[in-house]
Amino acid sequence: MYIDFHKYNYDLVSATDKQGYIDRDKESYKSVLRKWLEDNLNDIVNRKWEVEEIYFLKDVSDFIKLLREAETIYELGFYTSCIALIGVSAEDFSKFLSIKVGQAAYAEEKQWRRLKLLLDNGYITQAIFDLLDNIREVRNDCLHYDQDFKQKTDAELKQDSLTVLNNLKNVLKITIGLTGSFDKEGLLEIIEEISSTTTDARNFDEVQVKIKNAVSHLLKFPIAFNPQEKFQVRFKSFEVVGIDDDEITLKELPSQLRVFVELPQAAKDLIDAKGIAAGDVVFASIYSIVDANGMTAEWNLLDIQKTAA
Repeated sequence: MYIDFHKYNYDLVSATDKQGYIDRDKESYKSVLRKWLEDNLNDIVNRKWEVEEIYFLKDVSDFIKLLREAETIYELGFYTSCIALIGVSAEDFSKFLSIKVGQAAYAEEKQWRRLKLLLDNGYITQAIFDLLDNIREVRNDCLHYDQDFKQKTDAELKQDSLTVLNNLKNVLKITIGLTGSFDKEGLLEIIEEISSTTTDARNFDEVQVKIKNAVSHLLKFPIAFNPQEKFQVRFKSFEVVGIDDDEITLKELPSQLRVFVELPQAAKDLIDAKGIAAGDVVFASIYSIVDANGMTAEWNLLDIQKTAA
């Protein structure tokens, strides 16, 4: 049985009242979704941590859109849809790869034939062929939707979808992913992309998470604090870069790292009393609460003292 009563029969109400009923029912449905997300949040997050990471692909095509969608619906637990999307994405990637290696004619072939041509002519390894061919086989079972596929349990579908998803991500990582060392200029390019409106980040909080993770992977820099640490305190020498109404900018010595410190009225009064100005070298104690992302949030001033010239 398929039950499809999502909306009230609005023909039973007057035209003037109809929109009010619709608005109320939409708010009610929002509550249903919030409850569903709350009940399933742990499973959604755990599935996210099962998926392999590529880190960074510079040269991509439309196949990446399908990969993003497939990963999202896997997290939400829609396994059959994930398998279908990964199959289409893998085919589109193999066409992209054919054109990239100068064999555009391969793009007109069926997927099995195209993969065999790429393998036989040395454009992909046997390991890459096996991963992509496995995706092809699982996807065909899904699309044919025969009795064997229909009888698969939810756990079996989950494993199939995770396998093909990770297979494709591993293929992309090996064939067109990041190779060699990575410099700070390249990282800045990635940070700009993460922060752009074209990113797949859901909100600014996720942008911050992705930037933290990118630094840790690409520069091998331990940017996040231990989960046991709830706040950070610094007693350092700084150069005062500038002071405005809301914050003071300090440059840590000798590292040259800049710190932006909030200036509530009490902190402003302290700076005025000490005669602190831009260009001064100071010894300051500052602190910050470590946020849920393991990063310092806004910095606050405990004390500041101008050093002797």
